[in-house]
Amino acid sequence: MSIVVEGGSMFEDDKFHIIPSIRSVRYLDKALESQEEWILLSGCVHIGNLRSLIMKCHKAGKKVIVNHETVGGLGADRAAFQLLEKMYEVDCVMGSSGRRIGMAQKTKMKTIQRISLTDSMGLDSGLQSIKEAKADIIELRPAYYAMSFLHKFKAVNDGIYIAGGFIDSKEMLDLLQQAGFNGATVSDENLWDYSIK
Repeated sequence: MSIVVEGGSMFEDDKFHIIPSIRSVRYLDKALESQEEWILLSGCVHIGNLRSLIMKCHKAGKKVIVNHETVGGLGADRAAFQLLEKMYEVDCVMGSSGRRIGMAQKTKMKTIQRISLTDSMGLDSGLQSIKEAKADIIELRPAYYAMSFLHKFKAVNDGIYIAGGFIDSKEMLDLLQQAGFNGATVSDENLWDYSIK
């Protein structure tokens, strides 16, 4: 059974969310034991194992985020997003294309738009993209640059922001929370149960 978030937005509470990002299935059980309600299935999924992994997460009371761009064998058209919602019972879809996020928004799934801050052109296109896509959440990455440019994004869209990419210490998580982020996607399993004071 799918756990769909009705009403409101993700991460609108006062808690800083440390979202386990699962790059290998061997870490899934540890993520299921974490205190966070959301899990990002990132580098370990394809159309053959996605349903069973999501069922396992839902059985443990977790909500699932899937980066549609990393699901092996999945297309990137409207039918792909309908499959993610209806057949695979994904709770939230993540991606970098504003156009694809727009397609996903036509479903009941929540959306996260991923913005990569690789250079000044990436910054400019990211700022333009968030004006058009209107995702539920915006992820800025890598985390170091995310902290530097959050204020520019907030000036364009005062929504909910998470950070990702190269988060490897408790100190970095503290800095992200202090900078105004609502959470972070983290692949380092040693940080999944860290509690921000």
